[in-house]
Amino acid sequence: MTDDEAFPGEAALVAAAQDLTYVETGQTEDELLAKLPPVPDDEGDMLVVTSLRIPLSLHRKLKSYADAHSTKPSVLVREWIELHLSATEEDRPISLGAAIRALTALRPLERRRAI
Repeated sequence: MTDDEAFPGEAALVAAAQDLTYVETGQTEDELLAKLPPVPDDEGDMLVVTSLRIPLSLHRKLKSYADAHSTKPSVLVREWIELHLSATEEDRPISLGAAIRALTALRPLERRRAI
């Protein structure tokens, strides 16, 4: 680092920036921006990237579970978050396992024979 640098490698970064090649499109900035897709009015369903730090062992279990169920870990995490948050609302979700246990405990209806 030289005395003129504010941070290590600043001189190399400045030199690289001076070597950038800009492509002339013949269009103004406003014309280029007008070609972009519009911002959706309802942003409620827009997916955003969220970073999550979990232990490696938990990540391996999550990945294994997702692979066994032919899905992605991010889909599982999103569904589990939605399930947990909906439990705090008036909605009363139950897990699939609990639903299956409850349904299998029901006695089957006896069918009446047609006379």
